[in-house]
Amino acid sequence: MASRTSLVALIAGLLLAPGHDAAARKFQMSGTWVYRTGRFFLPLQFVNATATGQPPNNHIIHASMGNLTGALYGPNGPIPGVGGVTATGSAPATLRIPAHRFVEDAMAAVPLAALTLVQIATTFGVDAPYAAATLAPGGGPGSFTWCPGDPACVAGGGMRSTDPPQGAGPRNGRIIYRAGANRFGGAMQLGLRRGSLWSHTFQAAPLRVRHVPRFGSGTTLRRSATGGLGSADAPTRKTVFLARGFATQPTMAPPPFNLILHPGPKVTTMFGLSNTGVGAIYYSPFIAIGPMGTKAAQVTTHYGFGQTTGTVIAQQTAGASGQDFFTVMGSDARTPLGAGNLSLVAGGLSFHNTNSAPFDANSENATFHKVKLTLGAPTPSLSPAGVAAAAALVLLAAGYALRRRLG
Repeated sequence: MASRTSLVALIAGLLLAPGHDAAARKFQMSGTWVYRTGRFFLPLQFVNATATGQPPNNHIIHASMGNLTGALYGPNGPIPGVGGVTATGSAPATLRIPAHRFVEDAMAAVPLAALTLVQIATTFGVDAPYAAATLAPGGGPGSFTWCPGDPACVAGGGMRSTDPPQGAGPRNGRIIYRAGANRFGGAMQLGLRRGSLWSHTFQAAPLRVRHVPRFGSGTTLRRSATGGLGSADAPTRKTVFLARGFATQPTMAPPPFNLILHPGPKVTTMFGLSNTGVGAIYYSPFIAIGPMGTKAAQVTTHYGFGQTTGTVIAQQTAGASGQDFFTVMGSDARTPLGAGNLSLVAGGLSFHNTNSAPFDANSENATFHKVKLTLGAPTPSLSPAGVAAAAALVLLAAGYALRRRLG
């Protein structure tokens, strides 16, 4: 009897003992993903802007410390995340995040003053990470400074007092990374479907409105450049071709801060209406041909770098809607085996090209992502030795029950 009791205790100890550091441990994750581009948070959140008060034009600066800082209003908040993740190793533990942990359909229609911009309609579909991500010590970016079109910025670090000011020559923007402890991080990109439609005043009387796609279109999931690993001299690059806009004449013009409820017929190239059959449908002039042969009126090229627990500064000084200055900092406050809070940040620059002014304009935007994760206590899982011990325990229990029955 004593030997049987000892064996049961031994097997139970094997089952309940914590696994080795190298064994995979399962966590339940919750968190948020913040995506800021220029003067907006996406899916859609408007933010305050501050004038510099400096000549010649008191230029507007969009600034943020990484959260929804200065948010005015908007239909959306941070992108929520939930689901299982795994960790291996320790101090710090490597984290494996499967795809589909941040999933949200953020659809809204926002009416505006109708002076120039009448309304914004969004149909964003977020599905992130775009692909399963591995975040690990040594896996994140190191410390560097990147200025588009200026190799000397990389070589010199872009931090010397003798460097020309931002906006001088090719230095219309810069990205600065300072690696965190253990250079923890890696590639983890947000996936986005569809986009938004910006409706501008095309003609005041009678009111005609041009509807212009922004931030992408189509149901195919596309990855963001920001969060891609890249390197100091070769960031991840992603180019988006946006379809040409068309114009309509509402049958009932909406008052300011009211949605267009009756968009009406489309405007033709002869500035007639499609329901009268005069002329072909008007579309915005195109500037490029997309990869599928689609004529594009807008082309946006995004550059981005990987996720880090360190510090990222993203700055641009040549944007048509103002300058951007974003500074974000990550952190790792997990236990050696991986439970607790983890924050990762990434930065990039975007260049938007179009010939559709004054309804749209060439512009430049700084971008950052900030992902906050809370990892619950590990869910127990059996190692191969544990599985064998469990099988032995089951057999022992079955034998003991059979012996009592026969006795």
